[in-house]
Amino acid sequence: MTSKDQRKHPRVPTSNLISFTVYDDDGQIVSQSMAKALNISQGGILLESAVRLKSDHISLMSADTRDQLVEIKGRVRFVKETESGMFEIGISFEGNHDENVEFAKRLVKVFHYRKTSPFDPLSL
Repeated sequence: MTSKDQRKHPRVPTSNLISFTVYDDDGQIVSQSMAKALNISQGGILLESAVRLKSDHISLMSADTRDQLVEIKGRVRFVKETESGMFEIGISFEGNHDENVEFAKRLVKVFHYRKTSPFDPLSL
């Protein structure tokens, strides 16, 4: 018996730093923190965080290759504690299709750009 991936969109491995803000049902800020994106698709993202989330409403923000901020709202679908004590957080995007694709594309571009660019200490 083979296991078939039931995802609607393929996942792309990544390792981007993401800033996030968590909101309650009334739109009030519950918490803000940082996480690492482990993979991303047109429909969602998997984050790794040291913080357990206490709400389903989240806004994600990162910088693209031109250091412009990109942001998208999402809904937390699951939070799973790992053996290392970190938390894996599955998030589905709540933007329209074009917004979701644009956010995913920009994060993947940043990941590949930083992975292939040589570090230049003089650029700091």
